[in-house]
Amino acid sequence: MTPPRRFRAGRFLDSTAVHAAAAANPRLRRFMRTVAGHSEGGEVRSRQLLEHLIRRIVDDVGDLHLGNAVSRLERIAVLRENIAAILDHVLEGRPLPEGTRVTALGEYFDQLRTEMRELSRPRDGIVGDAPLRLADDAAAYAESLLRDFEAGGGRHSEPAAVVGDAFRAMPTDRQAAVRRAAELEPQALWRAVASETESGKRAAVADLETRLGGRLTPDEMARLRAAVDDLGRARSRGLQMNQVRLAEILARIADPELRAVVASGDVWLTQQLAAHNPEALATLWRRFRERGGRADDGPGFRAYLRHDMVTYGRGVLGEYTAAFSLSSIKTFLKGPDANVKVAGTDLVGIGRDGWVWLIDDKSHRATSVSDVSALTDNLPTNLRRDAADFREAIAQLQRDDPGFTPNRQIVDAIGRMEDAAAEIDRINRRGSAATRPARISAALTERRLRLRVTSAAGEVREITQALRDLGLTVSRTGTPVPLPPTGGR
Repeated sequence: MTPPRRFRAGRFLDSTAVHAAAAANPRLRRFMRTVAGHSEGGEVRSRQLLEHLIRRIVDDVGDLHLGNAVSRLERIAVLRENIAAILDHVLEGRPLPEGTRVTALGEYFDQLRTEMRELSRPRDGIVGDAPLRLADDAAAYAESLLRDFEAGGGRHSEPAAVVGDAFRAMPTDRQAAVRRAAELEPQALWRAVASETESGKRAAVADLETRLGGRLTPDEMARLRAAVDDLGRARSRGLQMNQVRLAEILARIADPELRAVVASGDVWLTQQLAAHNPEALATLWRRFRERGGRADDGPGFRAYLRHDMVTYGRGVLGEYTAAFSLSSIKTFLKGPDANVKVAGTDLVGIGRDGWVWLIDDKSHRATSVSDVSALTDNLPTNLRRDAADFREAIAQLQRDDPGFTPNRQIVDAIGRMEDAAAEIDRINRRGSAATRPARISAALTERRLRLRVTSAAGEVREITQALRDLGLTVSRTGTPVPLPPTGGR
């Protein structure tokens, strides 16, 4: 049984906006005063708890709405395919598919109309006129909220020592500007330091300057802006990692060499990966060492991590950009996903002219491509694998809905892929190697299959003549994505 999909909509809420909304609501203000009065943490703790509750509830309500919408979209897709299959038979003057009732088309349209109507009003589609229930047991739901909060989901402590160290490391004229602002507008100053987004920081600094207008000289204001930047960076770094959390992370790392690299590593990359995905960190460390990386080369490992993350991100972006840029593709049998390192074709689609496109995206910095193994050496294997996956997907849809009829064009395309794989295997076993590319290209053309290289997030502009001989074409379907400087975060 697959777990319910989680969308985590609450993470997009801005902390400043949450607190401002709470401060403007009389009932929420009373809630915070009550919690503060019964908590050792006082007002700070009550604000943290309220923010945690709001984010969690937005998460859960969002999951209900978005999960319901996605399920409806999936049902709509199946209904449209069923309707299209019946209409194909009717418009071509052929009898209905075996087992299809005459009334089925009207029923499918009725179901489609209902699904589309409910999609436009998601709350009604979930609960109708009933109250929106996030859990069967309200007490159990409340306990889970508090348990998550106490376990760390909402626990928050300001890195006062780190911010204090940053303040003491400043030049004395900046310290004086901060002290002056703290005397005049302490809350506005802290909002500027504690802002966690660039837009929020700009707004908070502008508000601070407005409040201090005329009470600080231009030179003092300039020093204050620089000081706010320094303190904000120090606070952010302290929030990302503290000694207690780092000790817990290091205790989970079995490899002593990797543990030492993480202990002295970059807080933004190495330590964050150790905190959030230690399995991936261990895998990347093993690859780094296998490729000759030294056990004591922390900066080298960080550069390796960053390169892997950037190139992986380019690959994911490239697949999705290519898919949405190829307007000639009518139907994608294999769409983009996040598994860009898995061997095989990236995309498989059927064009508006009925031809099948086998696509491999090369979103990297090289300008020319000389090898596309997914579409050359491994082409027969990938054709068979993709065809088998498509047939299994159709079989699953038929198991879920016995009345489902697969699209005739899709079934035909799968058969042509299987035929092409068999013919390419035969060509590879027989005949001259010199004529092999031309014969493979002819076999693909005969079965109305095309090979294509895309570069949606890279620099690729051309392919070698050997690849052209196989019938490959290259398309730049997006804007190249430049890599940030090596020293950047």
